[in-house]
Amino acid sequence: MKNFREICEKFPNLDNIIFISESKFDSSRKTFLYNNLIIKARKKSEDTTQQLRQNTLKQEYELLNDCNGIDAVPQAFYYFDDNNYELLFTNFLPGVRLSNLKVSIVNLFKILIKLSGILYHLSARKISHNDIVPENILITNDFQVSLIDFDQATKSKFTAAFLRQFTGINIGESKVNYSLITVVKDYIKKKFPKTIFQINKLMRKKFPEIKPLPELKKDDDPKLLDLLKAWKLAQKSNASSPGVPIAYYALEYNGVYFPGERSWIKRWNELKNVSDYSGKTVLELGCNMGLLSTFLLKDAGVQKCIGIDYDKKILETAEIISEVFEVSPEFRQVNFDSTTTWEEELLSFKADIVFALNVLNWVKDKERFLWFLSKFNEVIFEGHDLPENEKNRFKQIGFTSIEEIGYSERERIILRCRK
Repeated sequence: MKNFREICEKFPNLDNIIFISESKFDSSRKTFLYNNLIIKARKKSEDTTQQLRQNTLKQEYELLNDCNGIDAVPQAFYYFDDNNYELLFTNFLPGVRLSNLKVSIVNLFKILIKLSGILYHLSARKISHNDIVPENILITNDFQVSLIDFDQATKSKFTAAFLRQFTGINIGESKVNYSLITVVKDYIKKKFPKTIFQINKLMRKKFPEIKPLPELKKDDDPKLLDLLKAWKLAQKSNASSPGVPIAYYALEYNGVYFPGERSWIKRWNELKNVSDYSGKTVLELGCNMGLLSTFLLKDAGVQKCIGIDYDKKILETAEIISEVFEVSPEFRQVNFDSTTTWEEELLSFKADIVFALNVLNWVKDKERFLWFLSKFNEVIFEGHDLPENEKNRFKQIGFTSIEEIGYSERERIILRCRK
């Protein structure tokens, strides 16, 4: 094999070099295979995510040197740096990413035992990986397990490293992104049928005491009659609690109460002053009954609103409600897990602000959805995960200002993310 200096001088024009992957969030970072060597490359002039990483490639090289002797992690051979590229050379570890495999619970148990052994050895070297996700775990046909990608790893004492990696507990200055528990959670989400989760959700869910829909006469205020029609449609839709006849929002209008799971006025009070909406174009993903789009146009000076949802009945509801309040949002039916390129249509609106409230949890292809959010300068987001995990998601896709707006009445974090 040529020496490393000769390889570096010819990179990226080496003969027989094989491209492996590119970072989802930063096209300046690519990985190549060359003669049983893995080359992690960073093009300096195009780097956009270094501030989101614990380690530079040089620091990762030094940290991997501290792992020498642990066969299941990459062995660092050489580090190179010039005006154009930064390169890290490690050995090639065989296997398929766990995220691309379907494994039985028995085989998962075997994998977790072997992974635990790797994490113990790392802890003994006072190293915490901090990013233990299925994408960073390689599995061979004979169930050999390897752990890769140490750009988020840190040094700490044995006890701290052990607890960080096995439990995700944040001990020390740097935060743990993902731990061994993450692998278990990811498996459970994929393995258990969706219907089990829905039944479990319905059993655990504490619905507010729901009052019956108001009884109105044919000669009552036409707007009240339209709202009654809208609430009846919302109760029949599957946009909030499938199988449960309840609208997502409750609203009082002209002294008449229309019942639902959540108070719209409380929700509006949480959101109406989060940003300067005046003259802006707003995209609301997962709009449900369309009340946010409606009130942004009615009371917040928004120039244009586009509300998106998958459920046809709920979009009919949204149209009726917006007409009652004499505003005209655009509503579109979109399935975020569809194979169609819905992104192109929604990007064409050139929205200034995007709302993604309580929607990511229900999207299967979360990476695709987050990539879409990364194309905007301001996103107002409500999530289901731990606050630090939600914040880290947006840091990884390029948002530099991430503010905690507060928590909804369901104790879910609300974030304002800007670039």
